[in-house]
Amino acid sequence: MRRISYKTYLDRIYGCFIGKAVSGNMGAPYEGIKMPLELAFRPEMIDCSLPNDDLDLQVLWLDVLERKGEHFSSLDLLERFAECCPYSPGEYAVMRKNYERGIYPPYSGKFCNDYYMEGMGCPIRSELWGCVGVGNRELASGFASRDGQLDHFGESIWAERFLAVLESEAFFEDDMDRLLDKALAILPLDSKFRRLVCDTRELCETHKDMKPVLAGLLFRYGHPDCTNLYQNMGITIAALLLGEGDIIRTTLLALNCGFDTDCTCATAGAVIGLLRGAEELTRAYGLTEVTYALGVQSNRRSNRILDFAEDIARLGVQFARTVNDRVVISDAPEVKFRFDSPALIGLSVQYPDMDPSIVLGECRTVQLRFGNRGSSARRLDCHIETAHGILCSLPEFALELPPGSEREVPVSFTLPWDADAVYDKNILTVSAFSNGERLLQKEFGLAGAVPWKLSGPFWRTEPVCTTEELLAHSSYYGLMEGSRVQGSETDKVRQFHLNFAADRDTEFISEEALFEPLGDAEGNMDCGCGQCLASVREDSFRLDEFLGFKGPCAVYFSRILLVPEDMELCVQIGYTCPFRLSINGMVMARRDDCDNWTGENVHLENIRLNQGENRMVLRVTRVNADAKFNVTFSRGATCAAHIVDFASKNPYCF
Repeated sequence: MRRISYKTYLDRIYGCFIGKAVSGNMGAPYEGIKMPLELAFRPEMIDCSLPNDDLDLQVLWLDVLERKGEHFSSLDLLERFAECCPYSPGEYAVMRKNYERGIYPPYSGKFCNDYYMEGMGCPIRSELWGCVGVGNRELASGFASRDGQLDHFGESIWAERFLAVLESEAFFEDDMDRLLDKALAILPLDSKFRRLVCDTRELCETHKDMKPVLAGLLFRYGHPDCTNLYQNMGITIAALLLGEGDIIRTTLLALNCGFDTDCTCATAGAVIGLLRGAEELTRAYGLTEVTYALGVQSNRRSNRILDFAEDIARLGVQFARTVNDRVVISDAPEVKFRFDSPALIGLSVQYPDMDPSIVLGECRTVQLRFGNRGSSARRLDCHIETAHGILCSLPEFALELPPGSEREVPVSFTLPWDADAVYDKNILTVSAFSNGERLLQKEFGLAGAVPWKLSGPFWRTEPVCTTEELLAHSSYYGLMEGSRVQGSETDKVRQFHLNFAADRDTEFISEEALFEPLGDAEGNMDCGCGQCLASVREDSFRLDEFLGFKGPCAVYFSRILLVPEDMELCVQIGYTCPFRLSINGMVMARRDDCDNWTGENVHLENIRLNQGENRMVLRVTRVNADAKFNVTFSRGATCAAHIVDFASKNPYCF
């Protein structure tokens, strides 16, 4: 059993969030600069005038903890975010989009999140869990896991758990190497993040200077996204190891590495602040009362860091008397919380392969897990309501739930082949009654896979070889004079033998043909090309998911988008190969280069869609093995929520 005085406990929490606010403010103006910097400290850097999501969301999470206590769920946090956070960058936009479609944690952190899944969005929210789970690594880590799965999956969640454990232990241990050892103990042995921590320690021990350490980190873990987990967590850990316990020096080390500077600085500053405490920090650096600026909606009693720290400490005292059996907080004030009682009957939904989507013509089975926390048995009469023509295998059923038990019920849902349209958002409702009393009503969702009609492939040789052109020469080698391939004659001939050419400008098929109904499931070859249904489960897709043809080619994806009302919006496009997007016959975007796919390489603002049917054609030109794309809709171009109220007409019913 560990012991800590309330005075020390509060002082450390206060120091932690002073460091979070001050250091985060130092880094915020330089977020996204992916180059080493040479910035020197200026006193105005620490005026804490800038809001920061690193702190914003922890304020919202504290609101939830004060209402729910230790029984809070991931969904409780997500609901608070959806209600009170006005911005949606990166993984936050994906999380909100999934929430609006009834896709809840842990699925909200993985589905449609392939670019941001290993971002910094959740490791930066660890301090609250370390503070309320003081001295109890299992409790702090478990709380952090419930948080991380809102908007991440896998390694980012482990990074948040790692930091929460480190911060929980920092109340009793001030040696950074021993703290890292204790935090490493919770990571899986095969974790890539674990390898990053070990590599960072080795680089710091070898070089003892930030510049070669940064070079080594980027050599092994560099990523083009400034918010990616690995390089940024490596920067934070290196700053803590090389900063000699000085919060300004430590923060500047992180800041001058660039990348996600508000996050790297804020986390490093929070750890130093926790280790040193508020009293020592304010004395050493001449800090007066520190406040914070919020970018979210919360009714905290003030914007003073001290008040925020006191509120966290009160919860830590409460937990130390209930769920934290590792720590005694001596001389603590009396605290009384009246947390909401958890529901006696609960329900969770499990999707196969963590995939909450449904494809036209598909039958999807999900597991409904009912739980009884009560002390008496319950007989439940259950009803399931579906949406948009989705069929349910078990619309009504009954089950017995003994006290303290759980029971899984598999239920299948089918989206018929002949459905008129596929809806992005399909909310299903489960209600459970006992003796006529409704004990439970829970919604969950299935994301409709977007049904594109694929037409193609179209390709040519270089040089173009037709029967007429061939007969005009004694040998096809004579065609090589017109080849546009650069290089020697051998290069031209071998290109002719070994490769295709993709034409970016020629129109191979009319728009009228693109919007003719699909034939049978094998595709209709009457138009001179293959055609098929291409159901895109998540936002992004690769051409080879639908096409067995290898090599450069042009392919058309056509879709009739059904819009509930006239609107203007932003279309976000990710691409790796040349494309052209047309809406209602007008070209909205064209790119002739290849790019690194990000999910939002292109932002088309003020695009007008009409109520009813809107015809979209995405013409893609594969020029190499990688052809990845996406088309998503958002309410604006910057930090805006995605739109989930659309449907797509069944290509068999065009």
